[in-house]
Amino acid sequence: MTAPAGNHRDDAEHPLAPFYRAWGYRTWSRLGTLWIASGRFSVVSVPCSRPVAATRQEVERLLEETGRLAAQFPSASRTGVERSGYWVRDRGYGPASLQRQFRQHVLRHGARRVVRPVTWGELAARGQGVLQDAFARKPGPWPADRGAWEACCRDADAIPRLAATGCFVDGALAAFLVSWVSGRECHVLMYHRSPRFDALRPSHALIADFTSRTIRRDDVEAVTLGRDLIPALGAVGDFKRHAGYRPEPTPVAAVIAPRWRGLLTHPWSRGALRGLHRLGGRRAGPLGNVDVLDVAAITRLPRGRGRH
Repeated sequence: MTAPAGNHRDDAEHPLAPFYRAWGYRTWSRLGTLWIASGRFSVVSVPCSRPVAATRQEVERLLEETGRLAAQFPSASRTGVERSGYWVRDRGYGPASLQRQFRQHVLRHGARRVVRPVTWGELAARGQGVLQDAFARKPGPWPADRGAWEACCRDADAIPRLAATGCFVDGALAAFLVSWVSGRECHVLMYHRSPRFDALRPSHALIADFTSRTIRRDDVEAVTLGRDLIPALGAVGDFKRHAGYRPEPTPVAAVIAPRWRGLLTHPWSRGALRGLHRLGGRRAGPLGNVDVLDVAAITRLPRGRGRH
């Protein structure tokens, strides 16, 4: 029997899907990329810097299948709102690439910090404490018990070109990041640190050393720390710029499920939700993020029959 037009269930599973599932996310491999659940109502594409080529109908079918209200992704159609993606493409990246204060944090405490690649077996044994500290006040999916974390690292070990790098302070793991090389681009997928070591700035040392080593690899011509979220978090972008990553314009699109699009993207609805946000001192609206509705209101994806 021939599958109905636009049925994405036959899409090959994305290489990163097992890792994100083990991490605790719901995943969907569709439209040539991976989608993960973000909060209760949205999906976002992974890696978050890679443009997605899709028609509105294709994204709407994705939302129907996932049961979500909104999808957010960098658009190959260059529609939506412009945000910054953060990249290093200069093989000469080094101390001179860093903002002065960032460079000072990297140079200070150098004798007590060591940055190096970490095997998944070692991370399974030593990374749980970092996660417990990192997620003590941070909601979201993560492999919270020892068994789940060890299973996550086993799944990660089976994924080609997925790697971990750690920063050790006095021999203790203080921070680590997970990166994935696809084509000739290296995407930093996630980063976690234990706040107990913040005075020694393991974040600064980890990013600077990892970037310097990675951009010099023969199989890598660009490294990215991802893109600004919606809404953008200024302090996060500042950290990336100070680390020597250059902002590059990245069009980010958002699509709302058809049955809700007219209501949620109407200027009156968005104004009312923003008013509730100000009164309540927190994000309001069914998406938990009014700014996504603003982006959806101006997103203009091509229309088409979609994939067969």
